[in-house]
Amino acid sequence: MDPEDLDTLEDVFATIQLPIGLVNIDYAGNNIRNLGRIRKVLADWPAVRAGTGVAGKQRSELKLLGFAEGRDLTPLGRAASVAGSDEEVARLWCAWLQGTPDAELGRINGKLLVAKRVFAQFWSLQAEVRDYFLANAEHPANRKTLQTIELLSNARDVVQELSLDDIRTLTPLLERPQRLPLFVRKAIDDYQDNKGTRGWEFPDRRILPIAWREADRAVRPLIV
Repeated sequence: MDPEDLDTLEDVFATIQLPIGLVNIDYAGNNIRNLGRIRKVLADWPAVRAGTGVAGKQRSELKLLGFAEGRDLTPLGRAASVAGSDEEVARLWCAWLQGTPDAELGRINGKLLVAKRVFAQFWSLQAEVRDYFLANAEHPANRKTLQTIELLSNARDVVQELSLDDIRTLTPLLERPQRLPLFVRKAIDDYQDNKGTRGWEFPDRRILPIAWREADRAVRPLIV
């Protein structure tokens, strides 16, 4: 690849939209980061509902994800509490995101609008890019290309034309902040130091994108 082509690819990073979102369900806080934890907290809801301290934080984070309102479960929360798998909870949540007006999502948690943007863009990427991500998202030996794909799911439509080889070419640039647009440097650094490094031991980054694609009106009547 000649320098001019590389400069063109670098420009892609200038289209990243902030805040950076993830291709999983980690849009609340530090107590509830993954589907398995959501199911565990919902299964223990009577104690969480009545408790203080950590229980209060759990209620707050379930609220930020749409599963609770104060000390009561929402329709989404009630449906998820009887779900039989992580995949079912993911489909319920994605259907709820897709079917809830943006104004309502923004009232609950503005980051939910980021989630909608990221999942939609992920499914607009090239098939080889999506397939690579989904096949390697759990327990990856090397997360760097996957992190680049996740970051670029936050970018504008130009990323939809990138091949997997293009993304592999871009990946080393993330370790050279001077090559990144100034306005995204801190956000990318924070991503790499925090949420971009966690959660890869769980299947969520595979389950949630698939659930987004599968969510349809057949699920929504369960949660409205």
